[in-house]
Amino acid sequence: MTMMNKGFALNLIEDIEVGFEPRLSIIEKPLKPLKKGQVRVKMLASPVNPSDLVYLRGQYGIPPEEKAFAGFEGCGVVVEANAGLYGKWLTGKRVAIAAQPGEDGVWAQYAVTMASFCLPVRKDISDVQASTIIVNPCTVVCLMERALQLGAKAVVINAAASQVGKGLIRYAKIIGMPTIATVRSEANVKVLKALGATQVLLTIDDDFGEQLKQVSKQYQASVLLDAVADKDTANVLRYMRDGSTAVVYGRLQESHDPLGGRFSVADVIFRNMHIEGFWLARFMRRASLWQAIKLNRKVQKLFADGIFQTDIRSEVGFDDFISELIHYADNKSDGKVILKP
Repeated sequence: MTMMNKGFALNLIEDIEVGFEPRLSIIEKPLKPLKKGQVRVKMLASPVNPSDLVYLRGQYGIPPEEKAFAGFEGCGVVVEANAGLYGKWLTGKRVAIAAQPGEDGVWAQYAVTMASFCLPVRKDISDVQASTIIVNPCTVVCLMERALQLGAKAVVINAAASQVGKGLIRYAKIIGMPTIATVRSEANVKVLKALGATQVLLTIDDDFGEQLKQVSKQYQASVLLDAVADKDTANVLRYMRDGSTAVVYGRLQESHDPLGGRFSVADVIFRNMHIEGFWLARFMRRASLWQAIKLNRKVQKLFADGIFQTDIRSEVGFDDFISELIHYADNKSDGKVILKP
């Protein structure tokens, strides 16, 4: 008897104005046989991330595929492997996993991915927290290491109330890196200061630009870590020191521009401003197994020490997932929505 796999499949809709509910359907399809290097994971928990929402709208770096299960990361138990000694060792272990490009995602009962995309999880980290280990915390560590490579003495964090933004503030504090956080809501100012942000600026203030200019000069901030894109990258960068670099790692601004980004040509030419991108999927594909294990150990220790802690809004099954996903899309700072199939 063929075993079936239940999950949230993607419906391709080109009109980006269409909401998320029509874009997902619960379907069942047969479990696929494993290719060489792959493992099968019984899913325990999977979060919704901003990158998932961008993917559902067809604006991500990986083109969406009709009826493919969605979801980029999660936590589960390896139940089958076709991946040599490493796969055999992983079998029966609880792991954090990243979806394999070209395969179904992880918003399902079972997921198939490369063994190298599986990171064994410590016993002192819950299933829900473990499901959020890869996308956001690994991005935090990689972004901060890139800022250090660029010689940053302080960083500006745009959309700092996001989970990555909060993680950056916590991590920067323990390594002694001053942070200038920007937020849209006054309610987040005290929250981010309590986390350890050096300065928190409200982008809605009339003199936001002048405030950012002064504190960037005071702390010699030369790296912008930006998750918003569109006009925000240029608008924030313009108030920073000459020679600064914007590292763009997300796209929270839902613009009609298919590229999703704009920049000041004058700043690039005359002020020597730089713009570069960071995509964790590309890093994971290029990383050696040892690099992935090293990053995993660092991130999990930060979780175990309480430095990283993902805010959770809800843990739901298949029936309530889409309504919670819709809430998350408009209220990301409320915390993650977790699918527990």
